[in-house]
Amino acid sequence: MVSTNTLLIQHNDVLLCNAGSSSLKLLARQCGPVEDSYDNIVHFDGDAKHLATSLEMALRTQTPPRAVLHRIVHAGAVTEHAQLMDTKTVERISHWSVLAPLHNPLALSLFHIICNKWPKVPQYAVYDSGLYSELPSEAARYPLPESLSPQWPLRRYGFHGLAHRSQWRSAHAASHETGIAPPERFISIHLGGGCSMSAWRGTRVVDTSMGFTPLEGMMMSTRSGSVDPGILLHLLQQEKLSPEQLNKTLSKHSGLAALAAGNGDMRTIIASDSAESKQAITQYCYQVRKQIGAFIAALGGIDAISIGGGVGENQAKIRENIFLPLQNIGIALDQQRNQQAKGVCALHQENTKTAIWLTPVNEMEEMLRHYRALESQ
Repeated sequence: MVSTNTLLIQHNDVLLCNAGSSSLKLLARQCGPVEDSYDNIVHFDGDAKHLATSLEMALRTQTPPRAVLHRIVHAGAVTEHAQLMDTKTVERISHWSVLAPLHNPLALSLFHIICNKWPKVPQYAVYDSGLYSELPSEAARYPLPESLSPQWPLRRYGFHGLAHRSQWRSAHAASHETGIAPPERFISIHLGGGCSMSAWRGTRVVDTSMGFTPLEGMMMSTRSGSVDPGILLHLLQQEKLSPEQLNKTLSKHSGLAALAAGNGDMRTIIASDSAESKQAITQYCYQVRKQIGAFIAALGGIDAISIGGGVGENQAKIRENIFLPLQNIGIALDQQRNQQAKGVCALHQENTKTAIWLTPVNEMEEMLRHYRALESQ
């Protein structure tokens, strides 16, 4: 991906807005399958106010697109289908902002900026949790009274759905191209600033590591992942942390950042020779292996695994530390392939039981697929 600060919307383009908690990616492109059309992504970093200003500046001299697509992190139990952002949809996204306070309000502010500039241009929500709307009840339900939260039902919603669907699609295409049967039991691993894993049976996700919020699951860059709920009660009751302080601690100062002197950037941690950095890497990869083991048990075996995301795609050392210890259960990493890996490619040894695929994520393509499906109806 080439990062630039120049956006050019041409006639009949679709504008894609992919907002993270501290980043914004914009892409203007035709709806049809255009080769090499994902190299002109405009990338901004900063807080919500800066990103809103950046969008206003980027759109200042642009012609209106045919439609705008927004990646929405959390809107409760929704489907994978793109949805017109009418009054009801906007209210729903706003309602769920309490569980995605860094993402939903920003996405809505970008929506309103575009409304003010181009009031007649339709805007659509593409839901990051839509992939998980049909999780089986044994994976979706928490063992808690349903009456505790009627406005925000307590269940596993899952996140990074666009990224995981992208990996699934790439792994299936790579299997077909190399003459391997498409995997029936499949695990997709997304390792970036946030980390998640999904277990697939055929075309359907049957479990995922993130839950009611994106805090659950494996440790991440600055997020804790799953911890003993008793620790949270202790911090609230005995250490007298406020809910706001606890949320900030779990979201901004935990995970790799807590283990490596406040730095959650895996690139910096790998470059360091400190004992705490080495321990952070060991614990990070250990947690990923534990989650792989849990999902193999849930699936009753494994046919293929994919790995992507900023860390998963670019850090061969992390892939090595995750997969090498799994050789005795039929997951055999080819170390030479791993070191030379680029783009969608095989990481497994020949004639191994389980395929391992490197699958760079293309969330923008997934967003556009949802819009194409809507247009074709």
